[in-house]
Amino acid sequence: MLKDKLISEWVQIFDTHEHFGDIGNYSPQKPTIDLAKVFKGAYMYVPRHLKRMSEILHISIGSDALNSLRLAFKQLYEIDILPIKPEKLKLLNSRIKEAYKNPNYIYDTLTQKLNITNVILDIKPDLWKDWKHPIVQTTIRIDEVTFPFVKVDTYKYRSWTASHQIEQYAEKNNRSLNTLEDFDDVLEKYFNSLRSMANTIKIGSAYERSIHFLYEKNDDGKITEIYDKIQKKEELINEKEMRRWGNYVVTSLLEYARKEKLPVQVHTGMARIVETNPIYLMDIMRKFSDVKFDLFHGGYPFHHTIPGILTQRSNAYVDLCWIPILSQSATKRLLTELIERNCTNKVFAFGGDCENLEGTYGALLSIKDILAEVLIEFIQAKKFSFSDAVDIGNKMLYENPKNIFN
Repeated sequence: MLKDKLISEWVQIFDTHEHFGDIGNYSPQKPTIDLAKVFKGAYMYVPRHLKRMSEILHISIGSDALNSLRLAFKQLYEIDILPIKPEKLKLLNSRIKEAYKNPNYIYDTLTQKLNITNVILDIKPDLWKDWKHPIVQTTIRIDEVTFPFVKVDTYKYRSWTASHQIEQYAEKNNRSLNTLEDFDDVLEKYFNSLRSMANTIKIGSAYERSIHFLYEKNDDGKITEIYDKIQKKEELINEKEMRRWGNYVVTSLLEYARKEKLPVQVHTGMARIVETNPIYLMDIMRKFSDVKFDLFHGGYPFHHTIPGILTQRSNAYVDLCWIPILSQSATKRLLTELIERNCTNKVFAFGGDCENLEGTYGALLSIKDILAEVLIEFIQAKKFSFSDAVDIGNKMLYENPKNIFN
């Protein structure tokens, strides 16, 4: 079969995005995993009670999230969960628990079955120590510093009472955060402390605020006033001040990325939805034209904007992590347009974007299948050859991200 032949040619895989370790904060050597956690780590929330789990999963039949996991379960545990029955789920649950008794199960599967040569791990720095492995690098992500607020009403916010990463680092290293100048100094020192394992910066604050980031410095002294309010923890901050503070921190992140020649991953699309269309990044990408921006999730559900953005901004790239789990039909349409628009050098086809191995495996099987279907349509239309299709797949799955992230 032409599709199987094409897929078999794509050997090396670069995984641009994972959340391994976030689920229960487990160590890869001592993971506590069961079937319910596997579903949760792949964005499906089910109860542990197997009969009730079976009933909930019936509602999800036809969803791409479930279809993706189904592929992984068949490959890893030789169980097809359709038709869904509690007895099948019980057997699958026991096989998952048995597999994870092997302390090397995660890494062995990633390298030997998925042929993954690099993984970019997006987890909190205090978990990094458990994930040191030759294929693993990490992100610098400080979203709670960009948005250290709790919404009081539609246009007003107050500061968190809990400490964020910079405050914890300052306390641990006996550093003052009394002034904005202190904050700037500690921020850069914190970046440097994370640099040895990190090969990218991640901005995921689309869950809290608009991604319409603007270049922001303290030229009028207003950022000092906002910072003083944040430090006091009890004063209210308005919408404009909230945005200016976030812009200020993002500007610091991007200036560090420029200095260190680090790419920057940005969550776009699915989150708070309001002002998360990747088109809102055009201003900041133009300002930092020498920084490479990795636009996450294909911009879904605003994926139609991606080919235009990539052709307008030489420093913009698209990452298809998560989108095959959200919508395989949208992924197929986007890939078709990206090839038609001559953007094949700017596509990172795979990032599992899951909290566990099974979700990652299913996402990889899904994107390979979709990519092969799209390329075969071009072959059949005599727009390029089988050899060309192999080369395009290799670029999207391995060479493109390798060139940017290594």
